[in-house]
Amino acid sequence: MIDKKLYYNTQREPLYLSEYGRHIQEMVNYIKTIESKEERNRLAHVVIQVMANMTPQLRDNSEHITKLWNQLAQIANYELDIDYPVTIYRQEDFKKYRKKISYPKKNQQLKHYGNISEQMAKAISQMPESDERNQLLIALANHMKKQYLLFNKEAVSDEQILSDLQRMAQNESLVLPEVKLNETRDILYRNKHKQNKKNNNNKRRSL
Repeated sequence: MIDKKLYYNTQREPLYLSEYGRHIQEMVNYIKTIESKEERNRLAHVVIQVMANMTPQLRDNSEHITKLWNQLAQIANYELDIDYPVTIYRQEDFKKYRKKISYPKKNQQLKHYGNISEQMAKAISQMPESDERNQLLIALANHMKKQYLLFNKEAVSDEQILSDLQRMAQNESLVLPEVKLNETRDILYRNKHKQNKKNNNNKRRSL
């Protein structure tokens, strides 16, 4: 027998769900010892009410009630023989339906342009030759140049932007119309002006 003066938590049964504390677990352990299934069912509902009181704003939420019954089963280590009013899922059940999410493969060298720019480049490259297509290409190229300078803050040639645009569109025959893109110094000035304005707004909010 353990001396109560030396009765540390490390000598007790591990908590299956620590957020409900040891008293709830001891109540559940007691219910497991009762021979009458009818009485176990009754006391299980009492414990559920106690657990629900911890989040009173969710008492009428059916999903939350289902969660509480599953947590009760977990606290009992799935050894509580009662008539559960909901479907009980074990940990291994979740593993059966868990699917690994495959992340899209991206070109790490072009990630500073963003996913939307890549999607736009592919969509525009599939359009038939037209003035609208040319205008969209110019707008996208100027946007990419701005994104490049935000990332790198150095000069970049129009040829580099075109090369990156072809790589994103996966279309080496894609050609920009005969037009000069926005000047690097103008883009850098606008980026700096926008950043300064943002910093000033943040300072005003902090005052």
